[in-house]
Amino acid sequence: MNAPFINYLLSNMTSIKMDITIKAISRPSDDNRVRDLIHRLNDSLITISGESGSKGANLDDFAQENALFLIALHDDQAVACGGLRPISSEVCEVKRMFSLKKNIGLGGKILSALEMAAKQFDYKYICLETRKKNDNAVKFYLKKGYEVIENYGIYIGREEAVCFRKELK
Repeated sequence: MNAPFINYLLSNMTSIKMDITIKAISRPSDDNRVRDLIHRLNDSLITISGESGSKGANLDDFAQENALFLIALHDDQAVACGGLRPISSEVCEVKRMFSLKKNIGLGGKILSALEMAAKQFDYKYICLETRKKNDNAVKFYLKKGYEVIENYGIYIGREEAVCFRKELK
């Protein structure tokens, strides 16, 4: 993705309720803010579903070509994150979506930025997985236009998982 586009995109991502900056992190595994958010995400997922979800997501996956990891900063503190990584030349996957601040639109801002980036990477579809028990996430993705699909990849045969896909237009 070209640097001017990502800078334009991120500079125009604002929140109505608080001053937020969204920043692309080129090496998320080396960033302490990212590691802290992922630790908090893992704890949250353990509370919701009994599993952290960390087995299927390596932070180094977001440093490869046609991948992206974003954090939302408020007063220089990381408050939300999300990333996308390639599955194929036409399909990417959203991973590690999380926000410390609930119900103020941060998840939607991160997801929107990831979808815009996915289009710039020429992906045709964006997909993801969450746990059926994670009612808030399931409702969030349905509201954002994602459709439930058959489980794919490592989620095939896993009854606790629900997979989604959205065509990028």
